[in-house]
Amino acid sequence: MLMRSLFISGISSNRFLLIPSLRLLSFLSKPDRSYLFNVDRNIVLHGILKKTFYDQFCAGETLEETHACVQKFKKLGFKGFILTYAKEVVLDQSTKDGTGLEEEVNVAKATDQPDKYIEHWRTGTLQTMKQIGSGDILAIKISGAGPSVTDALAKRSLPPAEMFAALDEIATQAQQNNIRIIVDAESQHFQDAIAATALELMRKYNRNGFALIYNTYQAYLKSTPSVVQQHLSEAEKGGFTLGLKVVRGAYIMSEERSLIHDTKQDTDNAYNSIVQGALRLQYGDFGPSRPHPFPSLNLLVASHNRDSVLSAHRLHQGRVKAGLPTVPVIYAQLHGMSDEVSFSLLREKGGNGMPPDVYKCSTWGTMGECVGYLLRRAPALASFDNYIACVRSTNSKNRLAEQFPTLYKNGSLTISQGPEDTVKAASTSDVIILGVDPADVEATMKKAGLSSALKSKLLISVAAGWTRESLESMIPTANPEAGSERTWVLRTLPNIAALASQSLTAIEDPHPDMPVKYLNIASAIFSQIGRTIQIAPRLMPATTAVGGSTPAFFAVICDAMIDASVAVGVPRAQAQEMIYQSMRGTAEMLQGGLHPGLLKDQGTSPEGCTMAGLMVLEEGAVRGTVGRAVREAVTVSRLMGTGADLHVNDTRQNGRKE
Repeated sequence: MLMRSLFISGISSNRFLLIPSLRLLSFLSKPDRSYLFNVDRNIVLHGILKKTFYDQFCAGETLEETHACVQKFKKLGFKGFILTYAKEVVLDQSTKDGTGLEEEVNVAKATDQPDKYIEHWRTGTLQTMKQIGSGDILAIKISGAGPSVTDALAKRSLPPAEMFAALDEIATQAQQNNIRIIVDAESQHFQDAIAATALELMRKYNRNGFALIYNTYQAYLKSTPSVVQQHLSEAEKGGFTLGLKVVRGAYIMSEERSLIHDTKQDTDNAYNSIVQGALRLQYGDFGPSRPHPFPSLNLLVASHNRDSVLSAHRLHQGRVKAGLPTVPVIYAQLHGMSDEVSFSLLREKGGNGMPPDVYKCSTWGTMGECVGYLLRRAPALASFDNYIACVRSTNSKNRLAEQFPTLYKNGSLTISQGPEDTVKAASTSDVIILGVDPADVEATMKKAGLSSALKSKLLISVAAGWTRESLESMIPTANPEAGSERTWVLRTLPNIAALASQSLTAIEDPHPDMPVKYLNIASAIFSQIGRTIQIAPRLMPATTAVGGSTPAFFAVICDAMIDASVAVGVPRAQAQEMIYQSMRGTAEMLQGGLHPGLLKDQGTSPEGCTMAGLMVLEEGAVRGTVGRAVREAVTVSRLMGTGADLHVNDTRQNGRKE
């Protein structure tokens, strides 16, 4: 298994191997291939795919293989397993071709013996259910039921009566066996009708606060927030429990691009907003002090994004500990992907000392049926393959080599020392991160040959005080006239917490014409060291201080508390441990949704020691002093730039202190 993982990682991390592999999978996914290229009939081709991609991401081709895979994951500590039958139809919006349809079937003319296809799907789905047990989850793909169903879905109509009879049989058996059902999201060509079908099933089966049926909501679609609100309204009016499974989305290679958010950050924001809104029982028009009460809801957080998953779990735990209302929640990741996220969750403990409910999701079916599934998952595997670090000192070079020994030894990481190597490194890279001291930016950008090396590339700046416009003014190709050779500049601001992978990196809204892929690349890079947030240019100076200066402010406050503890007899090491842990716990409770004022009140009794200390803080005007320190830092940050964006609440006006 280790060698297979390394093989898959090697392909997915090298674009020269990944792109041809994706094209090959796309070619093989078509149903009308000759024997030579038929993945089910050609035993050599079948064997190669089976021992590589299939075994990495799929549960099995037979009932026996699938059952063994399910049991393996349960032994690893997962609460349960999510299993789906691979047969589905994926419609490519650019060609209108349907992957998964048999040769003689056409989306527009699929009327021949519809019962045969529905029966085949029903049988396969019931067989799938037999591979899992009580507490597990069955995921279904409605388009897999054949031409009469896909024809209805394409017309935004509910499936035919035969299909609803099959769905009722499956739901009834699932209910009897304590198995929940996920209605998977599919191509947008079918999705409106699929969502309507899921709602009909929820109205019938989701009662008494328990969701037997979950619908899947793809956060990368611009329409999803409004769809979630519509379904909350249906649940509130119909008195049923909404089963809410939230994913980012998996059909980006076949969907119409205009339906999808312009940036990854927009998708992240939509995803986190839906999940956290559900956990807080506040979303859109629903919740306390809003037009409509929040309906009964069960949540399934399905994501490979570590930040989204852990933030959701900690928010949920924070609300449980604080006695605040929330919803039942479970978590899931795909078989063969993001195991580190799954096991990070399993290491988390709740108030009862138990980990959260974490599931692994996989599919089973013939090789031909699973190729489309593999193709949809492939975009999530892409990453960088080589890195070049330009450093000034031998100490820096040695430190990097020690920190990343594997990358350094296998040649994936090259460390260049000396200013003369900067241009060479830029010329051989696709993405360049400008990480020099702000005072050295101009000299660096004016190096001979650097402008030419930056043509057709992305330059990401982490240099404080330098606006995108000021950097672009030093790059001849950073303008529309450069055409295909244009250099794209993106301004970012990580903070010192990146050393602990807890940075909040601000990414400035880019030039409107910047390709979306570049913003996605930047988000992917900085997500490795914490969280990212997209910021309007006018807020970047303030963000420099609010995100960049506050770690130092917290350090001063900690240092004062430690010294005071030592002064009253507490050993310094113990004082440090107590105060650091107290600060960390406080941060997690606040990130979990607990209001600072409420946290303060919950930890304070009227005549206790905490109240006595709080009164000293108030008498010393600490609240106002801390607030002024933040305002002063923001003001100076603005003055370091153009100084043209001063705010009425800045501490200096016209450059002079108040």
